[in-house]
Amino acid sequence: MALLLTEKDVSNLLKFEDAYVALKEAFIALESKAGVNSKRMRTSISGSTLTCQAGGLQGYLGIKTFIKGNFVSLLFSTSGELLMIAEADRLSQIRTGSLSVLASDYIQIKYDTVGIIGLGKQGLAQVEAFYELKKIEPIVISRTQERINKALRILNSEGIKVKVAGSYKDVFLNSEVITSITSSKDPFIKLDYVRKGMHINLMGSNIPERVEAFPELIKASSIIVVEDIEQALEEAGDLILAKKMGMLDESKLVTLSSVIAGKVEKKKDDDISIFKSTGVGLEDVAVMKVLYEKAKKQGIGKEIEVKGVWSRE
Repeated sequence: MALLLTEKDVSNLLKFEDAYVALKEAFIALESKAGVNSKRMRTSISGSTLTCQAGGLQGYLGIKTFIKGNFVSLLFSTSGELLMIAEADRLSQIRTGSLSVLASDYIQIKYDTVGIIGLGKQGLAQVEAFYELKKIEPIVISRTQERINKALRILNSEGIKVKVAGSYKDVFLNSEVITSITSSKDPFIKLDYVRKGMHINLMGSNIPERVEAFPELIKASSIIVVEDIEQALEEAGDLILAKKMGMLDESKLVTLSSVIAGKVEKKKDDDISIFKSTGVGLEDVAVMKVLYEKAKKQGIGKEIEVKGVWSRE
């Protein structure tokens, strides 16, 4: 029998700490070849794109698929049994928020101030993640006052405090770590904003047409951390634009798994570092795994029979 989990089930079960630990373990497994990613697949027709990303980890194989903001995840055992079908919008938010904190902890290491650019659903999850995991009240900004007001209402109802910046420059002046998670098609993060020693999580783009950082910032960075180098060079708009402008030194690219495994030299105090995330299937499988195991233990979810096998008997 497979478990069917709704968004409400996911929200009640999955915590940022769960996702943080699961992601850390998954990247350690990836570095030791005990975890695997598959190349993301996109299928488009009539203005719609179906995206699928898959991975495998510790006896589990899984896939997350999404189209026009609708997210669904499937988790299988390596024996082929369908274990879980889960609505996965909130799962993706918690995964991505926890990922930014994890990357910041291993790349920047010590920090007390965080800025968040973008306050959509994913941006709110970034605020939640740093607040819950690091006890930091981020400084935030979004493109419209309406979006800021809506975000403040939601965060206040959850007891989360933030500071609102007056400009992008103010966010950078008051933060050691920045997370940008927007759908911008044009770069807006200028090198002039960035102080020496800062770390920046670029979380908004996983298609070539979207860019958050100007190429000059990519060039000035001492280290650029990605989940998968090949995928980043194909999908990360920030890196693709910088490469076209002759401002990307690919020798600066390292994987997050190698950073977490301690195989990359720690950044110097004055170094500017970037984590450019495009999202990979292993991250989703890692979080699906912990979600499924918690649901089974607590008896949450609806059991349904889905075999996928037909027989005349």
